[in-house]
Amino acid sequence: MFVLLRHAHAISKKSWSGPDAHRPLSELGRQQAAGLVTTLTGVELRVLYCSPTTRCLDTLAPLAAAHGLSIHEHPLLAPDAAAGELRAALESIALAGTLWCTHGETLTALAALTHTDGTRPFPIGDTAKGGAWLLDAHTPVRYIDPDPPQ
Repeated sequence: MFVLLRHAHAISKKSWSGPDAHRPLSELGRQQAAGLVTTLTGVELRVLYCSPTTRCLDTLAPLAAAHGLSIHEHPLLAPDAAAGELRAALESIALAGTLWCTHGETLTALAALTHTDGTRPFPIGDTAKGGAWLLDAHTPVRYIDPDPPQ
């Protein structure tokens, strides 16, 4: 099993004057990030990957601390990354125990790409900020709402 996660709620673009890549989590987002530790209890996590953005790094920080794991930035998880290249990367490695934290637009592009070409069953539809998809070749895809809910 592996996890596709949308980063937790970030402060609004309008209220942030710095580069978007450095936009941090809001208070709600920090609560959602902390809630992931409980929400993902029982899910084996061996490796954490994330977009090279502050909001993704901050989303994974509580999980990394709770599991004693490092966070690995991956450029293919950035909001402007090519979905086809991300799909190829996901298909080329052992996914069991991995978590991939990215952006809504990346998940949407990945879902659309895999839906039309018949490859792995990635999520379709909307993913709330802080929402996670649990994927396994042997069980149905499962969506987990963020905790606390938006």
